[in-house]
Amino acid sequence: METHPPPLYPLSLLISSLLSVTSTAVGSNEMFMDSYGTCQQTSFFHVPEEGYLVHAKGSGQIYQTLRCSLRFRTQVDKQLCVKFNSFRIDDCSVHFKVFQENQPVNFGRQPSEDCLYRHYGCQDSPQTVCSTDSYLTLQLHKERIDAQGYSLQLTVEPKAIQNEIIMSLWFIVGVIVAVVVVIVVLAVVIVICCRKDRHHGRVFKQKKNKPRSGGQGRLL
Repeated sequence: METHPPPLYPLSLLISSLLSVTSTAVGSNEMFMDSYGTCQQTSFFHVPEEGYLVHAKGSGQIYQTLRCSLRFRTQVDKQLCVKFNSFRIDDCSVHFKVFQENQPVNFGRQPSEDCLYRHYGCQDSPQTVCSTDSYLTLQLHKERIDAQGYSLQLTVEPKAIQNEIIMSLWFIVGVIVAVVVVIVVLAVVIVICCRKDRHHGRVFKQKKNKPRSGGQGRLL
């Protein structure tokens, strides 16, 4: 008698395959935004020092999503930088977005447009973009499930921001000091010019010597 697999066998096979894809992607520091299992993660991926390599290519896979959001985080004293190794979007119905989300985040929902940081589409050629804090979310948005006209590869890496903050503060202080010095110099020049103008504008009247009384017309 021929045995038949249980009715839920295809579903269990699909789930196991998706889990294997996810574990492989995370373990090797590579992610695929066309993988349904990877796109359904409900947490932040902690970015190691070597970073993550993220791929997205319209290959017409069976299990795809209209939106794939990957959330990343790093240490509080660092920022996340996305380096676009290659970026090509020929289909203008495909969008690549960068969000800055802070915890707490509702992982059951897509990122809010209020947190949108960068938006790239067809004919764009981004190079590198860095967050202003330790959180960053990447989203691949397709208006059509069968869109295939795109291919991109990028690297997500942590970067220390302490030195940049100090340099920015010193730059601001330098600008303020320079402005104050210029104002003081201008004020001194104006005061000196005003004093010179007053000095040249004065009219000095010569005093007439009055004759001494009784000194004239006296006969000896």
